[in-house]
Formats: sequence, C-alpha cells, structure tokens
Amino acid sequence: MVTGGAGFVGGHLVDRLLGLEHQVLVMDNLFAGRREHVPRQAYFEEIDLGSADESRIFALVREFCPDYVVHLAAIHHIPYCLAHPGEVFASNVRSTDVVVRALEGLPTRKVVATSTGDVYPVTDAEHPETERPAPSNAYGLSKLLMEEIVACACRVNANLSGIILRLFNVYGTRETNSHVIPRIIELLHNRDLTEIRMGYLGGTRDFVHVFDVVSAICAALFRSSGKFDTFNVGTGIPTPIRVVLDCLMQAADDHRPVIEDEARFRSFDRKSLTANIAKIRGELGWQPAISVQEGLVPLLHEHDVAVSAAAAAALRRDV
Repeated sequence: MVTGGAGFVGGHLVDRLLGLEHQVLVMDNLFAGRREHVPRQAYFEEIDLGSADESRIFALVREFCPDYVVHLAAIHHIPYCLAHPGEVFASNVRSTDVVVRALEGLPTRKVVATSTGDVYPVTDAEHPETERPAPSNAYGLSKLLMEEIVACACRVNANLSGIILRLFNVYGTRETNSHVIPRIIELLHNRDLTEIRMGYLGGTRDFVHVFDVVSAICAALFRSSGKFDTFNVGTGIPTPIRVVLDCLMQAADDHRPVIEDEARFRSFDRKSLTANIAKIRGELGWQPAISVQEGLVPLLHEHDVAVSAAAAAALRRDV
C-alpha cells in the first residue's frame, strides 16, 4: 500500500513496485498528486487520509491487507505549510496515526514513512541521524511528530517493523510541487522575460534524484533493518542553487542576465541543508547513482514535451 502514490515520489515508486510484480493499492487525495501518474495496473482509491472517516480508512486497509506500507502522503511545500498549519498537521500527522492504527491485528510486516531533512536544526553543517531534531517550522514539526507515531506503532505492534527515511531536496521528472528547480525551468522557458529574476541564490541544498529516492525506499522495504530505524536520503554533497541555475542555463543556451532580487528572499530559507549518508550506505547498502549534472538536463526536455502536449490538447479542444 502506497499513500500519496499519485504524487511526485509516489508515482515513480508505484512504477517500480509494479515492475517487481507487486500488487499495489494507491491512496491519494490528488491535492498535489495526479491521477495520470498512477498506472492502470494499480488499485486506486481517492481519499483524504487527513480528514476521511476512520472507519472508511480502516475498511480499505483491512480489505487490501498489505504486506508492506509506504507512507508518503503529506503536504510538504513549505510556503503552503506556513500559510496553512492546521491543514498540514491534519494531512501529515493525523493521516499517519490513522494508517498505523489500521494495521493493528494485520500481518503487515513493515511500514516505511518519509520524513524530511527539515527536522534538523538550522545550522550550516552536515546533518547525521544522531543529531537531535529541532524543526523550525510547521512542516518540520509535523514530520517529526509523524516519526514518533510510527516509532510508537512499531513498539506496540508485534508484527510491525518500521523505517523513517528523512528525504532531502528531491528533484526529477514529474515534479508536482513548485520547488526551486521546476521554478527555474519555468522561467527559462518563458522567452518573453528579458532577465531571470530569482530569490536567494547563495544557499546550498542536497539535491537527490527521485529515481535514487525510489531505490532507497525499496532498500528500506526489502532489506532486514531491525525493529525500527531512521536514515537520511541525500547525496551528502551540498550544491549551490546558483550552480543549479548556471547548469540549466548553459544546457538551454540561455544568456539572459540573472537578477538576485532581495525582495524575493524568504525568512525561512536556510543557508544550507546537507545529509550525512554514511549510515544508509553502511546498513542498507544504498547510495545515490545520479549526479545533479546528470539529472538536471533531461528536465528541460520534459518541460518541452509537457508544453507540446498541452498545446496539442488545446488545439484538439478548439477543433
């Protein structure tokens, strides 16, 4: 069972699981996910786990009776989270509580839930899993509470083991949120602009490709990992946002001036966010395979294809 399986990471994960010949139930409210990201071979249930009646959720889970659960369902675009904290806690915390309680009495063996590097304190340093969490916004706090709910479920449910994966900055094809890389690509494709105007470019992020994240989830699902554990998922490499912009501009042969607009700086932006990934390498045998340079350039072509498809659809409607 994959919650949030119509979303960015979820859609790619479902593709991988079906390729491994698993039966997959996808639960998603399509807030950020897209129905077309769910392959027809998967079972799909449109449901909001943050607000739906518990009895309906329990019935769906128990009818499918999953061997494994990947809990991805969440609101995670930070500006939206800051503006709608109540909705975020319902989506990220209440949904987790209901899902793990629905597993009580079932033979489900493992739950893998995705958290975030945003649970770590705002320091300009590499973050290991041993560092004490200190979230600084509603999103990070909601994810830390989610982690505690899963840990508690694994303590009280004799059948269940669990893994928390703290994802850093995920990017790749079929992105469904307006994060920095999709925003840059959108600007580069707008040829009416005489300049590229951005916010703070001096920060660094640990950009990890969605295909590598899917591989990390599968490693967490299918390798022995004890009763409960937590792992970072990143590259361990801090990449300046300015470098990402330069790489995409070079690939697009775009020579427009770049303006770093202080009016667009955001108070919640960290100077850096980088994972220490020694633990997941050593214990799950996982490491990233796609460099930022390799992963970025194909996204320019994806945008071209999406725009062409949208234009063709509009033309068919007009005709």
